[in-house]
Amino acid sequence: MKIADVEVAKAVIAHEAVDCFLGKEETASKQPAKLTSCTGGVFWGKPGEEWPKNSNGAPLIPWLQIVCTEMKGLYGPFYGRQAVCFYIDGEFIEAEALSTQESGDFVVREYLLDEKLTPLVRPAGLERHKFHQVKWQKTSDYPSISKYYKLFEDSVYSALCDDKRRKYVNRSGIKIGGWPTPVQTDQRYPGAFDLQIDITENYMYGDSGVGYLRSSGGVWYVMFECC
Repeated sequence: MKIADVEVAKAVIAHEAVDCFLGKEETASKQPAKLTSCTGGVFWGKPGEEWPKNSNGAPLIPWLQIVCTEMKGLYGPFYGRQAVCFYIDGEFIEAEALSTQESGDFVVREYLLDEKLTPLVRPAGLERHKFHQVKWQKTSDYPSISKYYKLFEDSVYSALCDDKRRKYVNRSGIKIGGWPTPVQTDQRYPGAFDLQIDITENYMYGDSGVGYLRSSGGVWYVMFECC
């Protein structure tokens, strides 16, 4: 039997809350001298480490640098890490890929807490990929309302979709943990991915594309969906 009461429906959604770290891109500004989470700008790495390039020798876009020490309670591939840096080819067209550490279309570099890091030398050709600081907020995350299409009566489902002040919402954007934001496929559950990267000022996949990332054995997998 479908749920026919709006308040009961809200309680069902509220019961499925999980924590996530939501990253908000700030307006482009001058990059500080200290290590910080960001998109674009200059990413950090070990002394002597070079900026990653694709197979044709072109520099990769600085997609997202996560400074793990800016958050408390991180788990999974971010636990015990100082920073994790994600680079991607600006012409990347595949729907999915596995990461490398040095060169390729999709490069991820992880740094331990005791490693000394310094700003890398950024090659020419990345001028339009400006620094945007990413600030993190720990918050509750909920499934997309589309998850309940078959569970709620049509009138209840429509009322919740139209409620602009609805509290129990799925958080889109840059997100560690939480409920993945569905685009084409059905709602996936927490834990299916470790990180979600929506459109940023510096990189967009296809039309409103979202990248879903997970780590296994030190290798990252990215899968994109777009409208």
